[in-house]
Amino acid sequence: MKTLLLPSRGRRALCALAAFAFASSVISLSAAEPRTVPGLEITLMPIPAGTFTMGSPGRNESNRPPTLVTISQPFWLGRTEVTQGQWKALMGTDVVEQVRRQLAEDRLAGKQLSRRDGVDRNVSDPNQLVYNTADDAPMYWVSWEEAVAFCRRLTERERAEGRVPAGYEYRLPTDAEWEYAARAGTTTATFAGEMEFNGKANAPELDSIAWYMGNSNEGDLGKGMNTPAWKEKRYPGGIAGPHTVATKRPNAWGLYDMLGNVWEWCADWYSYKLPGGSVSDPTGPAARNTVQEAANLAAGANLTRSSANSTGAGRVIRGGGWHAAGVQAASRIWQKPDQRESTLGFRVALAPQISR
Repeated sequence: MKTLLLPSRGRRALCALAAFAFASSVISLSAAEPRTVPGLEITLMPIPAGTFTMGSPGRNESNRPPTLVTISQPFWLGRTEVTQGQWKALMGTDVVEQVRRQLAEDRLAGKQLSRRDGVDRNVSDPNQLVYNTADDAPMYWVSWEEAVAFCRRLTERERAEGRVPAGYEYRLPTDAEWEYAARAGTTTATFAGEMEFNGKANAPELDSIAWYMGNSNEGDLGKGMNTPAWKEKRYPGGIAGPHTVATKRPNAWGLYDMLGNVWEWCADWYSYKLPGGSVSDPTGPAARNTVQEAANLAAGANLTRSSANSTGAGRVIRGGGWHAAGVQAASRIWQKPDQRESTLGFRVALAPQISR
């Protein structure tokens, strides 16, 4: 049998075609597998495209009306919240420095006597407002703006190494992407089922999947918030605070701490109500941007987290935290994007680029 010899140009074309076919098969395969960011050890789990019902029919208007949402493209989402070790490796600061910055900004704004998030900020030593500082604890005291900066820096770094798929970027998940991933195909209040409350902060179904107000005082944290005043919680007494990531049971898509531990920033501006009907890849409302609205926002005037005039006032936060009572997949509130709190963290998505 004769050996067919192609011209050199033909051989190059055939090799290029084979390389393309190989690369395509690798990409399609990797879309169904976890990805790990080298050097930072951030593991991201594959989230398939699909359709789900966002929200719930309960009394909270911010979770209504239930809306049929299509997530048209697959994406990856952090297996855990970004940890303090990962933050330090990429951003170069630690949680103590984050608190120092917030206290300095509070004082500039005349808020040194404020008490927010159950924390008295009238202190001079940032260490007084820092609890768990382990490298495998979630990063907290992070603003939305800083979480976005982390994602931007990660994108730049990984693109330079050729490790970001075309049309994708590292970013915060959208409000809809977050709930879709948290549910992992379930339709109940939590991926472990519906919740039965035996007190304000006593939901047995949460025990195995979340650190929340009812159980975040369990375990030796060494330092945290004293909890005698916390009523009706599952376990009395003790010191509460953020816990090591991935110590509770994950959902079906391999995601840990989607409920509890720290609240997680999402990409969207907050909307008081869900859109209703059927939508694809929603990214939330526009920001409030008039001079008067900005002044109202700065003053906190008439902007509760459950009022109709709060649309566009802040960025969505999801999942509840270690001092939240009833954490559920549909629960959503907002926070100002420049604000840091002792329960505010985030996780990263590797997802289709969105316009900002």
